[in-house]
Amino acid sequence: MNMPDLYSMRSEDENLDLGIVFASSEDTLRLFGSCYMQDSQTIGTLKILNPKGVKTASFDIWQNKWVEAADEDA
Repeated sequence: MNMPDLYSMRSEDENLDLGIVFASSEDTLRLFGSCYMQDSQTIGTLKILNPKGVKTASFDIWQNKWVEAADEDA
């Protein structure tokens, strides 16, 4: 069986283990993560990594949206 390259979503805080969610689509993780982050019981923040393990986006709780990793460094 050939496994596709998967994106992953996990906590940005290395000391907070929220688990890891995998998907073949980054858009799926963005939708799922947005819903999670908008819940009043949510703790921590999330980041999305591409199949090579490079961060592509993180969720900004103040703007209530995903921010591209390239824009964070600008």
